[in-house]
Amino acid sequence: MTKKYFFSTFAALALGFVVSCDNTTDDPPNHNTDNSGGSTITGPRILSKVTTGTKDTEEYITTIGGALAEAYIREAGSTNTIAATLTYTGDKITKIKYQDNVNPHVVDNLYTITYTNGKMSAISMDQTAMSTTNHSDFSVFYDANGQLYRIVEKKKMGGSATYTHYVEYKFTFSASNVVSLDKTSMLMSGGNPDTSTASVMTYAYDNFDGKINPYTTLPKEYFMVTGTLFPINFYMLSTNNVGKITIHSPGSPAVLIPKGYLYDSQNYPVSDQSQAIKYVYKPL
Repeated sequence: MTKKYFFSTFAALALGFVVSCDNTTDDPPNHNTDNSGGSTITGPRILSKVTTGTKDTEEYITTIGGALAEAYIREAGSTNTIAATLTYTGDKITKIKYQDNVNPHVVDNLYTITYTNGKMSAISMDQTAMSTTNHSDFSVFYDANGQLYRIVEKKKMGGSATYTHYVEYKFTFSASNVVSLDKTSMLMSGGNPDTSTASVMTYAYDNFDGKINPYTTLPKEYFMVTGTLFPINFYMLSTNNVGKITIHSPGSPAVLIPKGYLYDSQNYPVSDQSQAIKYVYKPL
């Protein structure tokens, strides 16, 4: 029961991460609203936090040089938190440790990242959750233009010596924005995916503005890994800001999430349209 409760809680946390309580947008969202007084930074900047009311629901700790060192995702309505600690080799992120603040942990994941020709090509993940040991191996694929195309995860659950589960994340881009993500999950048998057990969840991202996505000020490798925890948030890899997210899950009606923004004079979002959610930056 405890395990089920906390998995449900962190699923809600992930949804809060993407929605950011933005439920007062115009329909369709008015992407051209200017709020130039909301920011005084005119030069290079980096996203520091996202606040919901008085709470920092996202926080990004960076070094003096602007490298992301730690990140925190907090549920708006509780004390539930996931902390991420990043390790670098040179200027590349090579490890990310995610850990929640519950006992025993539900999220206690260590990701080790491999690069080929400067691009993320593989990830291994070791997880200890509720006294259970799991392992995943990820392969990252790009198209002929170097655009992210697929991430394939093979899991060894419950201490298994062989792969037991298969997950594929397939991306569709329009220009530099993620417009669709298909997450296909299935069991594995004899080292091969069992397509008879396949289930597909689709996330559609629409109504992009022409402004600057604040998450592009942070390393995309962090969001590529975090997306495997919370797939709905893969839109953070986009250049511009998404105006609508539609979730299609098997056997359920589509879930529509509208999003809208107010911007500063430099074309960065400073809040949602209700001004309940604030995007806070720091200069570099």
